[in-house]
Amino acid sequence: MDKILQMRQKRAEIIKNMRALVTAAEEGQRALTEDENTKFEGMRAEAEQLATSIVREEQLRGLEGGDQPAPAPAGARSVTATGQRELENGIRTARFVKCALLAKRTREAATAIAERLYPGDEQLRAVMTEGTASDGGVLVPENLYNEIIPLLRQTGITRSLGAIEIPLPNGNLTMPKQTGAANFTWVGENKPIGNSKITMGNIKLSAKKLAGIIPISNELLADASIAADRFIRDEIVSGIAESEDITALYGTGTENAPKGITVACAANKVAVNSELTAETIYTLVGKMLSVKLTNPALAWRIPGVLWAKIYGMQTASGSFIFRDEMNKGTLCGYPFKIDNNIKVGADANGKTQIFLGDWKHFLIGSASALQISISTDASYKDGSTVVSAFENDLTLMRAIIREDFGVRYNEAFVFADGIFTIPSASRAAESQG
Repeated sequence: MDKILQMRQKRAEIIKNMRALVTAAEEGQRALTEDENTKFEGMRAEAEQLATSIVREEQLRGLEGGDQPAPAPAGARSVTATGQRELENGIRTARFVKCALLAKRTREAATAIAERLYPGDEQLRAVMTEGTASDGGVLVPENLYNEIIPLLRQTGITRSLGAIEIPLPNGNLTMPKQTGAANFTWVGENKPIGNSKITMGNIKLSAKKLAGIIPISNELLADASIAADRFIRDEIVSGIAESEDITALYGTGTENAPKGITVACAANKVAVNSELTAETIYTLVGKMLSVKLTNPALAWRIPGVLWAKIYGMQTASGSFIFRDEMNKGTLCGYPFKIDNNIKVGADANGKTQIFLGDWKHFLIGSASALQISISTDASYKDGSTVVSAFENDLTLMRAIIREDFGVRYNEAFVFADGIFTIPSASRAAESQG
């Protein structure tokens, strides 16, 4: 058997025994005895040592493997030297979630469900006991949740543009940052040297709860096909990615929500209140180029409704201003992403924004892996309609992660606000009609 798989299975068994100790004490409404506590701590140390060994072995294999082969096409699967099929990122996470949900619903052992649905996936069975179950919920093991992170980087615009993810120990983190530099001046011989000092500030991150409810048909939940696995995975990933992207721009920074660019960098707003022009685009680039950033990697976020406007901009002589480079994926020399989570107003002008920044200065603090809870009896709202899970033979999956956002330098982002998306001719025609 593969060495890593053996270590994973051994670690899973140790964690299972630790859980059994704690459960026995809880059922007896008592604390762990001195012997039990000693045994628990010994197992915990062994589990942590195994986790370290697993990471080290994976790193060694990565180094020994040299250059990695090109990624397979979407949906493709390869076979490893151990005979197990390599899965797309996040598929095993989805399988873990499905087995855990079915176990809670049917009272069957999760490992038995994993064996029945996915008999060839030994790694899945090895980690099934690592999820901490309580009140109908499981905590997705860190090694499986990390499968989701590459997908979030691909799916979420904020992460794909280079946002930095950092851990939040105990849900909080304070990072020092330099807010002012020492100044040097030329002085004459025997003249006093002026003094200055470096000034410092802090970035404080405190985990907020990002949660969502996903209704899943019980037939789909019991389906072992790769399509069913992808559905579960994609629902989780797309929900997290969309919420992160919206909050990264518009988060209010209240007690329950992270702070987004429009709030943290409000002083860098360029008020337009008219249709977009090339001059506005140049103004945004000029503001960014006037900031002292180290190795800036600027990128745009543009709502889809503005793409045609920018693509069709012409000079007085009829030459297209940006079309050639937009065909190559850049605007004024910087890459852009179409972001349809950028708000478009319902007013007569359809006002919207456009963003430019160095996204490596946007921080995503992560405090925990994915926590899944389920119910087959609860209800959820579909718009204004209340839908019963019991009546519709559904399982409701509630997914929670804890994160916070921060901006390392406010000057690293600018945005234009109040851009009209409805041309003046259209507005005039509507008013006449």
